Amino acid sequence: MPPAPAAGAEISPPRQSLHALGRLGRRLLANKEISVLLAIVILFLLFEFFSANNIGFFTNVGLMESVAFVTSSVGLVAVAITALMISGEFDLSVSGTFALGPAVMGWLLREWEWNIVLCFFAALLIVSLVGLVNGLITTYIGVPSFIVTLGTLFAVTSWNRLILGGFPVTLSKEQKAGTFVKVLGGDIPHMPFAAPFVWMVGFGVLLAVMMRRTRFGNWSYAAGSLGGGVARAMGVPVRRVKLSNFVIAGMLAGLAGILQFSDFGSSSVASGIDLNLLAIVAVVVGGTSLFGAKGTVIGSVLGAIILGSLKIGLVVIKVPAEYYLGLVGVLLIVFAGLNARMEVLRRGGLKSTLFG
Repeated sequence: MPPAPAAGAEISPPRQSLHALGRLGRRLLANKEISVLLAIVILFLLFEFFSANNIGFFTNVGLMESVAFVTSSVGLVAVAITALMISGEFDLSVSGTFALGPAVMGWLLREWEWNIVLCFFAALLIVSLVGLVNGLITTYIGVPSFIVTLGTLFAVTSWNRLILGGFPVTLSKEQKAGTFVKVLGGDIPHMPFAAPFVWMVGFGVLLAVMMRRTRFGNWSYAAGSLGGGVARAMGVPVRRVKLSNFVIAGMLAGLAGILQFSDFGSSSVASGIDLNLLAIVAVVVGGTSLFGAKGTVIGSVLGAIILGSLKIGLVVIKVPAEYYLGLVGVLLIVFAGLNARMEVLRRGGLKSTLFG
C-alpha cells in the first residue's frame, strides 16, 4: 500500500479530479429530487430498450398520454398529503375523498340539477369538510391521525355507497362538451397530456413555493421536526398548521377525483381504490420522511411519475399487470432504505453509508 501523503503535501491533479467528482456525486445523490429524476430517466431507458415490437416508450405520444393520465391522479393526491406528512401527520382517507368529490358533484347534477359550477364548488366544500373533521379530531382531541383517517375512510366509503346507490354517476354529452368540464378534464391539443396533468403540476408548483418560501411552510417543517410542545414554545401555531394541511389534503384529493370524473365522464365507488397507499408510496419515493419534517412537493410529483411510468411500462414490455402492486411494494422498501442511507450521507457519514 503506498504511503499516505504528508501533511501539507499537494494532491496530484488526477486525485484532485477524483475528489471533485466524488464530492459532486455525493451532492447529487444527497439531493432527493435529482436522485428521483435519475431513477425516472433510468426507468424510461429500460422500457425504451425492452419495449415490445420496438414501439418505443418515451418516443410514443400515446404511451406518454397514458403515463400522464395515471400520474395526474396519483400525483395530485401525493401533493395533497406531502405537506401533511411533513407536518407529522397521515391521511388514509384520501382514496375515499377522491371518490366522494365526483359522487357529490354528480349527485347534485342528477338530483337537484344545479349549475355545474355550483356543483363543483359544493363538492369541494364537502371534501374540505372531511379534511377539517380529520384535523379537528387529531389536533384537538388527540387521537392519532392514522386511526382517525382510517375510520374516516370507512365512513366516507359508506357515504359514497349511500349517495350513489350502487350506480355510477355520469356526465351528459352536453356537460362533457361544456367549457367548464373541458378546463377540468379535457384534452390539450398537440400535447401528450390532458388538463388533469396540468392541474397536478400547477398545484405542485404552488405548494412547493408555499412550503419553501412562506412562513406557513416553515411552520409545517417545524411542527414535524420539533414536536408539538417544542414548536408551540417557539411560537409555531401547531394546531392551526396541521388543521390547514388536513383541509388542503381533503380538498385536493376530492379535486383529483373531480378531474378524473371530468376526463372520464363517469365515476363510481371504486374510483380511487388503493390511491391512498399509492400516494404514500409516491411521497416516500419522492424523499419525504414517514416521520415528518423532511421532504419536498416536487419530489412527490416525481415519485408519482415513477409509479405512472411503471404501470404503463409493464404493459409495454408485456409483463402481467398483477406484478404492478408487487413492484410498487419493492419500490417503497428500496426508496425508504435509500432515503435513510442518504440521510446519513447528508449528515457527513459517507464512510458508514458506503461501507457500513
